[in-house]
This record gives sequence, structure tokens and C-alpha cells, in this order.
Amino acid sequence: MAYSLALALAAALLDITLGYPAPLARAIGTPALWLETWLRVVRGAAEGPMALALYLAPVGVGAAALAQALPDGPLGFAATAWLASILCGRQTFDARAKALAFSLETEGEGAAMAAAEALDADEGPPGEAGSAALAARFADGVVAPTLFLVLGGLVGAALCAALVVAGRERGPTPFARAVFALGRWTLAPAARLGAFWIALAAAPSRGLAAFPAILAPAIIPTAPAQAAMRAALDDAPDDIRRALALYRRAAAAELVALGVLALMAAAMG
Repeated sequence: MAYSLALALAAALLDITLGYPAPLARAIGTPALWLETWLRVVRGAAEGPMALALYLAPVGVGAAALAQALPDGPLGFAATAWLASILCGRQTFDARAKALAFSLETEGEGAAMAAAEALDADEGPPGEAGSAALAARFADGVVAPTLFLVLGGLVGAALCAALVVAGRERGPTPFARAVFALGRWTLAPAARLGAFWIALAAAPSRGLAAFPAILAPAIIPTAPAQAAMRAALDDAPDDIRRALALYRRAAAAELVALGVLALMAAAMG
């Protein structure tokens, strides 16, 4: 457990400081793009739970083979941490939220809507949709990969990233229903943890109002985190700057908790 917590902490720090290098993204794409491409292949050949199994199985096997191929010791730890960090999105989501805030303040609603779409926001006023999207992305792009990494190593983080990409499909298709059913037992608990960090970040002024959202119905897997963000923002659900500040404090709280838990596990081990 000490190793897993230290790995998650290292991956988070690399995600914040290094992120996914832009030249590498331009040259070979990003993990999300690779997963989207693989998903299109699978969706052209199967449907429902079978398609989900065919989609996730190679991802898990590939991640396991890669983890096994990495060397032991500090070099292997560093490589694993970096690979895990590129499956998260702290730096990316922060940049997209800042771009949305800037667009709302200076470029008008048209540009703001485009910035909100880049954050994978649902339809609605750009500010309000962007705040909800930021909470959702915190849940499935920050908290969930960290939790999966602690519990399942690089394989867990890769499967989490694949499930998040699959969850972008909307509509009453058998595949979407299969993804939702799996998300209820995987991404939704992570979203409840994300709701806790958001509520903690909103304390003391709005923390008490946001904490009940931890137990909010998970109509979609990320709903608890989104409910916590709405409660924390209170009468200003479209205040993307305030939502960004809450996101940053929540991410910092998670980082501090990882550090403390890693130190405690090392001391006990």
C-alpha cells in the first residue's frame, strides 16, 4: 500500500508539473485519442456488454504487459508514475477552465460555448455548464484515476481512462447502458470521493451545504461531484472562476491526503 500511495502521489505531481507534452501529443496523439480510436473499432463490430468487454480487455492486458516490462527500482517507479500521470487530467482541465473563464469575460457567449465544449460540458449556459463539467472532470479525470491507480496500479488507471472515454457515449444504446451499469460500481464511488474533496474545499462557508451531495443519487456516475459543486457555488452556479478555485483547492486537498497517507503507510511498513 505504501508503494501504491507513493506511486499515486508521484503521478499527481507529474501531472501538475509536466503533464502530457504538447510535442508528443502532436506527434503520436494522446491516450484519450488512442482509446477513442479503439472504441470506434470495437463499436463497429459488437454491441452491448460484449462490446464493452472487447473494448476493456485489450486495454487491461496491454497495461499489464507494459507494467510487467518496466524495470524494477527507481527507474521503473518513475516510468510507471509518468505513464499513470498521462492518464489523468489536472493540468488539462485547469487550462480549459481558465480558457472558458477568459472567453466568458472577454470574447462573448459564442467563444465561451466552444470553450465549454472543450471541457466536455453539457448543453446550457456556458458558465453554469462549464462549472458542472469541471466538477465532473475532477471526478472522472482526477479522483477516479488516482483511486484506480492506488487499488489496481497502472492496469487500474488504464481501465479507468478507458471507461471514462466509453462513458462519453450518450443515448439509450445497449453499449451506453452497459457502461453506465459498470460506472455505477466504479466511477460513481470515485465521484462521491470527489464530492467530499469539493465540499472540503468549500468549507467553512459552503462546506456544510455541499457535504450532503456526497450521498446524492448517481443519475450519472459523476452526479455527486456535480451536485457538490452546485451546492458550493450556491447562488452563482455560472461563476467559473470560483468553480476553478474550488477545483484547485479540492485537487490540493487530495494531494495532501495522498502525501499524508503515503507517509503513514511507509512508517507502518
